[in-house]
Amino acid sequence: MSEPTLQTNVVVDANANAAKDTKSSAAVRLRCRCKACRLSILVVESPPPMVCPFCQSRLHVQKEPAHPPTPESPGVTDIHSAEHRYHELGRGPTLAVSLLSIFLLSLAIFVKLNNLEYFWYQPWVNLYSLTVGAFILSRFIIAGFYVAPPDVGFQPTVAVVIACRNEEDSIGKTIGRIFMEGYPHDRLEVIVVNDGSTDRTLEEMLAAQGRHPSLVVVDFEENKGKRHGMAIGALLARGEFLLYVDSDSFVLPGSIHKILQGLADPTVAAVAGHTDVENVAVNALTKMQDVRYFVSYRVMKAAESVFGAVSCCPGCFSAYRKACVLNVLDRWLHQRFLGRYCTYGDDRSLTNFLLKDYRILYDDEALATTLVPERWSKYIRQQARWKRSWIREMFFAGRWMWRKHPIAAVSWYAMTVLPLLAPLVMIHALVVGPLVYGRPAGFYVGGVLLVTLLWSLFYLEKTGRPHWWAGFLFTLTYILFFSWQGYYALLTVRHTHWGTR
Repeated sequence: MSEPTLQTNVVVDANANAAKDTKSSAAVRLRCRCKACRLSILVVESPPPMVCPFCQSRLHVQKEPAHPPTPESPGVTDIHSAEHRYHELGRGPTLAVSLLSIFLLSLAIFVKLNNLEYFWYQPWVNLYSLTVGAFILSRFIIAGFYVAPPDVGFQPTVAVVIACRNEEDSIGKTIGRIFMEGYPHDRLEVIVVNDGSTDRTLEEMLAAQGRHPSLVVVDFEENKGKRHGMAIGALLARGEFLLYVDSDSFVLPGSIHKILQGLADPTVAAVAGHTDVENVAVNALTKMQDVRYFVSYRVMKAAESVFGAVSCCPGCFSAYRKACVLNVLDRWLHQRFLGRYCTYGDDRSLTNFLLKDYRILYDDEALATTLVPERWSKYIRQQARWKRSWIREMFFAGRWMWRKHPIAAVSWYAMTVLPLLAPLVMIHALVVGPLVYGRPAGFYVGGVLLVTLLWSLFYLEKTGRPHWWAGFLFTLTYILFFSWQGYYALLTVRHTHWGTR
């Protein structure tokens, strides 16, 4: 399918008759259709666009009955504040965890320094071990200086954009949570994009529009990809800022206001919110992902944010300055790699397009939750897609990342190279060393377990959640399988399929 030429000057009709028709009866919906691009924009109370955002052709507008109001989707009204997800351990347990963490940190430093004494016995393995140890410890230390963007009372107009395909089970709840989040409705617009779904996703969107007539529904008659869904949301948005939310993510009260505070600084192009796992209680896999999510946000992204260099604003919940997005929209939408259009890794790619010239922050006080894979098969496919996008984007960002703050740049290049070397070092430490040279693997295994315990205790101390032990499950599966998946992703990087749909 040929790609439409992108225009960034969507015309919104202010025609008094159209506005009068829209507002005169809540039972009337306007369907604005572009035959060439095979898409429709459906509005009830919002101003109808007169031209297609992609090809600029005049839209064919027709009236149809609007969906009648229905009760909110399950789980929308049963909303809790952020505090219920975090629990105080108490003074005694907190002190015990803190002292144990300090001991483990000291032990880790001692172990790494001890490596120097035997450095030349296995120089390249010891160099890798020392580098990884220094990198991980530096993340904790730098994250200790992290401070969330302050609340300066910034309350601009914002458009929440949700692009999805085949998400009938969660899209209604996602939309309802946004309207109930608490941000002033006169400064909020919500745009949902149905990307050629084959289930009841569109019906759920129209039902939500019956409950919230200001909702704008975009219907792609055929699958165009998430990137096109995000793009049309940016082109239709009247707000000054964009907030991208995944269709299986749920914004917590007050988080829209909070995530926008970092964008009060004109040098900041985007802010990543903090996301926890919604379905954490399902099984060991979801608990493992909860630990991983928290550490990746509260340690890794927090450390990057200190230098304004967050490397990926996740699609779960991230805010952008619309003017910055529109400036790169055409290049991002039609990005190609090895001769093929990029069809995944949309969020990391957009982050890199902006990070080149702007600062990008993380706000741990802007909270959302998301549904994660509950089956290992789906999780494996998801991780393969994420790794492909990571590999692809390292070729793009690696050309200019060195211009950023020196610490941020060195950390980024280390985070790029070290995971690719990890499987080779593990084979040498666990197989070659013991079998060929008679060197025990205990030193390597002990170091890995020590670091895992350190970040697991960090998770326990910060959240109070009892499944801190799931951090060890992540380490075990990473060593046995997921570290090797990076090589598979490298070999299949030209694949364009999503993998989990």
